[in-house]
Amino acid sequence: MIIGRFGSISDSKEFVHVYQNAKKWHCDCAVVYFLESSSTKFAAVASKKVGKAVIRNRSKRLLRSAFYSFGNELKDGVYILIAKAGLEKLPYDRIQKSLKWSLKKVNSIL
Repeated sequence: MIIGRFGSISDSKEFVHVYQNAKKWHCDCAVVYFLESSSTKFAAVASKKVGKAVIRNRSKRLLRSAFYSFGNELKDGVYILIAKAGLEKLPYDRIQKSLKWSLKKVNSIL
């Protein structure tokens, strides 16, 4: 999969469909949902439980950056990453390692 080909998930029906049908894995920094599909879409989500807007945005940026670092290792499909509270305090390499482990568990890494 090429990074430039990510679409975004904006419709709430798509989110509900993925939540109900996707493989799910919890790690210490996020919850990873993966649903195989011919199109490739991605969303990073942070609820108000994570913190105020600045912290939520930083958490989403960290998740996006770690996710994009896997590049061509990822299968085509729909990905949703839900940030957990305290993510912004973790070192980047731990986030990346934890996310890679989660992606392996949902069989989304080639």
